[in-house]
Amino acid sequence: MKKTFILLIALAISTLAIGQEKKTEQIREAGLTFRNLDNFGFSYKIGTKQSLWRFNAVSISGNKENKDFSGGDRDSNHFGVGLSVGKESRKPIAKNLEYRFGFDFSFNYNHSKRTQPTYYNSSYIDTEVKTDFYTPGVNMVLGLNYIVNEHFVFGAEIMPFINYTIGRTRTGEDNNKETTDHTNFSYGLDSSSVLLSLAYRF
Repeated sequence: MKKTFILLIALAISTLAIGQEKKTEQIREAGLTFRNLDNFGFSYKIGTKQSLWRFNAVSISGNKENKDFSGGDRDSNHFGVGLSVGKESRKPIAKNLEYRFGFDFSFNYNHSKRTQPTYYNSSYIDTEVKTDFYTPGVNMVLGLNYIVNEHFVFGAEIMPFINYTIGRTRTGEDNNKETTDHTNFSYGLDSSSVLLSLAYRF
């Protein structure tokens, strides 16, 4: 009985020690991300120095403009947001430099609305055009981290992608509306696939 009791205590202590070790190894990173130096987002990562879960609001963008047109003004606005969840692994390759690789599952939504004058029956009338696009996809993650100091990490990564987009464009008013459906399959690597990040590690 004593041996069993001692064995249980030893097992509990070793389990606690392993748990404490894992706890001290755990890191978190929160930061800002940038695409093309104009679209920005937020990131949060949790895990160990070797493997982390990634949660990103990878793209938040919008604009609103008004342009003079020969037949009147033209108004337009746009809003877009992108979210992704994934996993990345890291390996040191030099002092303060890490290589990272992994994957993300992503989803992007883009909405645009514009009102423009249309020449009809010798006069201009306002025509409203609304477009909504929904894009799920999968991204690879290939990048580098530069460890600035104990708390700050600068990162750069490229993200080859596979996306499938569905959407709809509605033109005109409710009583006289034209609808166009869109579908598109895309893959590759372009300038919008480059992601820069500045994170605070804690």
